Amino acid sequence: MNNLLQYSGNYFDKYFNAKNVRKVELLILRFAVFAFLIHLFIVFFGNNFVYFKNFQHSYLKAIYTPFSFILFYEVFLLVIIIPKSISEFVGKQFEVITLITLRSFFHDIADLDLKNSININNPQFISLLYDLMASLIMLCFTILYYKIYQNNRKLEIVNELNDFINIKKLVSISMIFILMLLSISSFYTWGTQMLEALKLQQNYPNPNTVFYADFFSIMIFVDVLLLIISFIYHFSFFTIFRNASFIITTILIRISLTIEKPMNYIIILIGFLFSIISFYLYSLRNTNNKSVN
Repeated sequence: MNNLLQYSGNYFDKYFNAKNVRKVELLILRFAVFAFLIHLFIVFFGNNFVYFKNFQHSYLKAIYTPFSFILFYEVFLLVIIIPKSISEFVGKQFEVITLITLRSFFHDIADLDLKNSININNPQFISLLYDLMASLIMLCFTILYYKIYQNNRKLEIVNELNDFINIKKLVSISMIFILMLLSISSFYTWGTQMLEALKLQQNYPNPNTVFYADFFSIMIFVDVLLLIISFIYHFSFFTIFRNASFIITTILIRISLTIEKPMNYIIILIGFLFSIISFYLYSLRNTNNKSVN
């Protein structure tokens, strides 16, 4: 077992260093640019040729595509950040769900009829307001969370045993393979549903329920697994409560992905607040203990 952990740790350090991560970033950005141009051409043909009328949309719809690639990269970063501090890992989850919310704006703005007058009673316009308000509040909460994290970073447990760090690296490697398989499977499922929607001229399928719902479902069990394993190396009621609050936030994020607006955003913000308050109280206790000592 120790040999496996050591091997996985060395493998992670070799292939997921800053240089290789940068290469992945550039590759995904190139795909994003290419996909953006392809989407623009598809919308152009849909708006100008009868044969492609099923692809008729606003050009704003194309913005959604490159943003999806950027969001996928953020999910990749979320996976490889697992071996680091659990607090930093949770902060990255905040970033991902905030970007998912912001991406919803680009999806919804393309469906809004800009030629007609925009009024507060228009459900599509209200949906856009939900996206903007929710993403802005999530950004504020994320900044607040990182502020607490940075102020108490030195108080985080930094003396983790190498075995536990290597376990987290093994989990991270496993999650990368799962991410790849889930991406391929979800893309195939989404593509099939997309073609069916085009044939029947129905609304496009929501990619959040195809990929991100499954991904965050897996992340819940990963969080629980790491929480249980961490007990072997450090057992504390306050640490358990803090980590459990992070798991609760992940569960609430997962639930929100299959709920309609604005209730989905309310659930996400509740999850954010629960983690932030728990983390603040945990950090406050550690600060007081350090002062006493």
